[in-house]
Amino acid sequence: MTGGKPSTPRCRWASGSALRLCLWRYRPLGFNASFSFLQTVAGDFIRDPALLPGAVELLTASHAAWQADLRAYGVLRRHAKRLGHRVPHPSAPNPNKLSHWYGAPREAALHAVWFWYSKGASADIDVHSLAVALLERGRFTAEQREIFDRVCAEPGDSWAILRQMAVVVDNS
Repeated sequence: MTGGKPSTPRCRWASGSALRLCLWRYRPLGFNASFSFLQTVAGDFIRDPALLPGAVELLTASHAAWQADLRAYGVLRRHAKRLGHRVPHPSAPNPNKLSHWYGAPREAALHAVWFWYSKGASADIDVHSLAVALLERGRFTAEQREIFDRVCAEPGDSWAILRQMAVVVDNS
């Protein structure tokens, strides 16, 4: 789903299994973190199926915003290619590589940091201290930003949590 023409998630039916299928196809934070974020925002739709349509609506809105971003990116890339810029700059934003939840990037990224931190997703002590700082304060100090930049240079097994920390920092 991240390459080529974007597809529409099949979330037409309000059932838990249909929502899981949609999250498997479109999981901007990863499947488990995206599922957890939906439960936090929409409510516990597992126990109360009446909340399921709200969760489907949130997921569908995020997916639609991502599709719009993909279309806009396609227009920009075609224009750049006509000008001779065949390869985009590596640091340029690329919506083909899902990196955040569309519609609530900072909130979802903070949730993902909390989710992965609470699951012990990284053995790196610097990543743990950065996660705690981000969850407690919502931003980094200048010293923590230097640590973050250093850790990002060699992410090891922490790439997913660091990517979401970057979303929080960029949207502060």
